Amino acid sequence: MMADGTVRVRPPLKGSTGHDDLSILHPCINQTAQDTKVLESAMSTPRVSVVMPVFNGERFLRGAVDSILKQSFHDFEFLIVDDGSTDSTPSILECYRRQDKRIKVLRQSNRGIVESLNRGCLVARGDYVARMDADDVCAPKRLENQVAFLDASPEVGLVGCGKYDNIDVTGAVLYTTYLPENNETIQRTLVQRWCFLHPSIMFKRSLLGEAGFYRKEFEGAEDHDFILRLLEHCQAHNLQERLISYRLNPKGLSITCHQYMNDLGEVAMRLARRRRCGQPEDLELELGELRALKERRKRPGGLAGALQLAKDSLYAANRYYGFGCRELCAGQLHNARRCFLRSLRTNCLFVKSWIGVGLSLMPFAASRLRFVFRRSMQECHGEVVSAQ
Repeated sequence: MMADGTVRVRPPLKGSTGHDDLSILHPCINQTAQDTKVLESAMSTPRVSVVMPVFNGERFLRGAVDSILKQSFHDFEFLIVDDGSTDSTPSILECYRRQDKRIKVLRQSNRGIVESLNRGCLVARGDYVARMDADDVCAPKRLENQVAFLDASPEVGLVGCGKYDNIDVTGAVLYTTYLPENNETIQRTLVQRWCFLHPSIMFKRSLLGEAGFYRKEFEGAEDHDFILRLLEHCQAHNLQERLISYRLNPKGLSITCHQYMNDLGEVAMRLARRRRCGQPEDLELELGELRALKERRKRPGGLAGALQLAKDSLYAANRYYGFGCRELCAGQLHNARRCFLRSLRTNCLFVKSWIGVGLSLMPFAASRLRFVFRRSMQECHGEVVSAQ
């Protein structure tokens, strides 16, 4: 790490992480030229470009869009990439587009989140790019506070949210996550485990020219790989403010494909450590492993498929149970009970969560037996950071 807090690495090789390799952007390039013409004719250059991909997101889409449109900071464009949705998402977005000229809907056939993110980033015109997901909810001052911080801190190129509420499908708060705040801790932690909330970040658009875009090979952990490369050219900071509510979905990718995502993250961190030691990345050598991971990700049918479903439900139940343990130890019995009940909805045979529900209804017993849950709380804390 240099004196300015950044991590200096060798210039990216063509065909690896750098912007010289346009192969990762090829599907987006022709559409991007047309997108850019439309945007340039529509409005003046904004300070911020909010990029939000969506695929069949009708259930939570309105809440996400409304939370952006109600921001106290108004100088932004809202780029929503509809990745081939087949539900009512297109009609919902069309209604919003007609009501607010800052919204630009970019439609495409279903290509996945990486190509959706790259398309949005390619046509973004703001000084800063803010990420958003179609099932999360932003606090009204999110953009204002992040822009103010980046404007006042020229050495920082990326800012995230270091304190945020995790909500369930009803919007109820399950627990609060805390992430490292300062650049030194973030740089050290990021090569060991995940320590950001991707839909909370805002970064300088100019950094895309140095770090490159999202890489298709890492789809599922594209955020970890992207931010690792980004922070080799700038400092980072996580604001200790509740700027976003992150929705936990028991059927989401971080539950059903948790092992695959963790394996991808390991590859991304291994490559980052090589770059930071001044060694070539050798992405091609890792591609074989990445392909093998993708093959293992494909859900088998029959008995093997049923066993995989059972394994996923057990993982989800244990994860929510760990969240409940943490809330119970903190004396937040109501939140703890929500977590334990969510665990049981995922897997009703998870006995420990039944015990947790019972204790959450008995404050005196819960205060006396908190020590029993501390180990589960600690194990959950380590897992949450890597799994978000």
